[in-house]
Amino acid sequence: MKKIILTLHLLLFIAVGLTSCSDDAYDAEKVTQQTLLVYMPWTGNASSSNSGLYPYFLNNIDSMEAGIKAAKGLGTTRRVLVLLSKSATNSQLFEIKYENGSCTHHPIKDYTNLDFSSSAGITEVLNEVKTQAQALNYALVIGGHGTGWTMKEDWQNYPYNAKKRHVYGKTSDSAYPFRFTDTRFMGSVADPNYSINIPDIASAIAATGLKMQYILFDDCYMANAEVAYELRNVTNYLIASTSEVIIIGMPYASMWSNLSSATPGYSAIVSAFHNFYSKYTVPCGALSVIDCREMETLAGIMKEINAGYTLDETLRDSIQVLDGFNQPIFYDMTSYVKNLKPSTSLLSKYTTQMGKVIKSTQSTETLYSNLYNSPVYITVKSYSGITISNPSNNTAALKSKEKTNWWKATH
Repeated sequence: MKKIILTLHLLLFIAVGLTSCSDDAYDAEKVTQQTLLVYMPWTGNASSSNSGLYPYFLNNIDSMEAGIKAAKGLGTTRRVLVLLSKSATNSQLFEIKYENGSCTHHPIKDYTNLDFSSSAGITEVLNEVKTQAQALNYALVIGGHGTGWTMKEDWQNYPYNAKKRHVYGKTSDSAYPFRFTDTRFMGSVADPNYSINIPDIASAIAATGLKMQYILFDDCYMANAEVAYELRNVTNYLIASTSEVIIIGMPYASMWSNLSSATPGYSAIVSAFHNFYSKYTVPCGALSVIDCREMETLAGIMKEINAGYTLDETLRDSIQVLDGFNQPIFYDMTSYVKNLKPSTSLLSKYTTQMGKVIKSTQSTETLYSNLYNSPVYITVKSYSGITISNPSNNTAALKSKEKTNWWKATH
């Protein structure tokens, strides 16, 4: 009988314990559901005589704050931290808070000579974010100039048009008083010492033990198979453009409620971008949400295709180009695959998987490039939301494309 009573007491204790755990779970819903880090490194030169994208980053922050104000704050479950570099040597990590109808910046840490070009530098910042703003989910926005998967050391005489030509007028995003016709074409194009390669970004995130809800690249040419595959272990989703992004960047005010959320609204993010740029002075832009978790399967299918089919050189010019380089680098992936002429069954297999890879994407009928001395308009006839550089003969691409993990997985 004593054993039975003791057993009943033990069961009662466990039941009480489970009830307590249930209460704790309810409390856990009040903890931070999402911490968003906005990473805006230095994109100018060493002397800071070229400020790069710094003034546009300030506008981007204003646009984010417009979104926060419209929502009347961040609530108790979301936090936003910003790493902003004011010069080549001075950076600050601060938190945006909403107080009495206004957004305020609360300094967390100042950095001197932060190494933007190494994975260690990014890891240092991410670990500080983890310490200061622990959350159930983390997301990352990276601002800068973008060159896709290509390696910074492979570029010579980078074709960036440094002239700033301003076109004045109203926009649908009140945080931007002007319109600009330059683009954000990762890091700095003024000085490679302030640039970083994609594998180093992946290594930096992996070193923290984090896996992002999403990584949004507010940069040009980042929605490619090579980048999505490289980041597959450190983020669920990649939000990026196949092509060039106008220098003002993302329309954060209209995108904000879906970016800053425990359950981001990916299709709504793409729609907000498309709606903004469809009405812009230069009505050009493309944005995709790519499910990086599906890239392994896509790589396996591409390996099957590559094993049996090669590109007929007479068809190279038939592939949709989505960049403005004199020698193209970024080709629409589905256009490329179709020009390989795979079997009906293999193409169907590829198409089905692409439906899983591309969660959402939209493009205007024309895309814009401003790499050289005059702008180029690209007519979009074929668009899948992701690019590939397999058919590229550009010197920068030829130096490294066969070294990418994507290439190794698909050949």
